Amino acid sequence: MMQTDNPINCAILDDEPLPIELLQDYINKTPGLQLAYAFRDQLQLLQAIEKQPVQILFLDVQMPELTGFQVARLLNGKCEIIITTAFPQYALDGYEYDVADYLLKPFGFERFLVAINKCKKRLSGHPRTSDSEPTHFFVKTGSRLMKILHNDVFYLEAMRDYIGIHLANEKILTLQSLRSFEEQLPEKFIRIHRSYIINSDKVSYIEGNNISLGSTTLSVGEKYQQSLSKITLLRG
Repeated sequence: MMQTDNPINCAILDDEPLPIELLQDYINKTPGLQLAYAFRDQLQLLQAIEKQPVQILFLDVQMPELTGFQVARLLNGKCEIIITTAFPQYALDGYEYDVADYLLKPFGFERFLVAINKCKKRLSGHPRTSDSEPTHFFVKTGSRLMKILHNDVFYLEAMRDYIGIHLANEKILTLQSLRSFEEQLPEKFIRIHRSYIINSDKVSYIEGNNISLGSTTLSVGEKYQQSLSKITLLRG
């Protein structure tokens, strides 16, 4: 039997505000459910799930840049998915992605509860939990959404409104601030300068105030001198 002590965390992804408001209302008045977050942007949702997993995702299908099914593929079974769409032709496609249920807009509270009960049964038989830290993150670059493994990153560089993500043989640009991006990174990523966050696993050596990462050497900023001792502790 599924434990009822802890509420089931839910998330919503829809590019329209009205469906989000309706689902928020349904979730709030259903005992045992709580809304973790709701987004209209696919990248924000994917980043949030890496940082704060949920058990049920209400997922719209027709959205700009990435469809709901593409998001489902990227999530790769991290949570139960309830498709919400105004287009009945997507029903068969939904089962290809092992979704829990399919809600055709507009739907009422009673039909919503049916979908929730299906998710509860699936969760009780196949709990989706993760004991390990996330191993990757998603960034938007141009019209693409890219999955980048933590272990592939040498350092991140603030470049005005962009972040440069430096890999072994490639630099990827994404339109985000370094400060907001820092919050989703694991402990091994350390800020050494207002413009740089490094992957401590990639440090070749430290000489004075300089840190070598592969073929690149970066200087530690005056306000970030404590980073040197943190790198030493993490690397044992």
